[in-house]
Amino acid sequence: MVKTAVRQSLKAPRSCNRETRRVYAAYDQKLKNYLLSYQNGNRGFGHKLGVVLLVTVDLRQFDLIGERNQGWIDGGLFAMSLVYALHAASLGTCMLNWSEDCKSDKRIRGAFKIPDHEIIITMIGAGHVPHKFEVTASPAPNVEEVLSIIETQTLDL
Repeated sequence: MVKTAVRQSLKAPRSCNRETRRVYAAYDQKLKNYLLSYQNGNRGFGHKLGVVLLVTVDLRQFDLIGERNQGWIDGGLFAMSLVYALHAASLGTCMLNWSEDCKSDKRIRGAFKIPDHEIIITMIGAGHVPHKFEVTASPAPNVEEVLSIIETQTLDL
């Protein structure tokens, strides 16, 4: 299922059709536990995940100053497409942010042989969802709080 989801996710938009996205998949419980020990947002469910995915981007194709953030943008689009593809395969997912210091980043890179030219975008936990489970309430804002309509008369053109 994961291989199919990754294949489908490769259709996600990317800069100038450059192929920079990568996924590392950990199925082994020891490997999953090691990865998850570096991410604090998985308490209470991390041990139940069937797979932990590490999404990275190869930076070697982004060489202009204006492209300095493009890896995170392309990687984020790819990660979201991967989550949608996993959901389409009836797997539950949870984005697990990678906001770690250099020391932790280097440890994960070393353990999983991630080259220096790749940046870690995010982890994604995935697995089969039980029929009944509890989730944390996370209400979305009203659309009016997010959407601003720009009209010609409000601009100084």
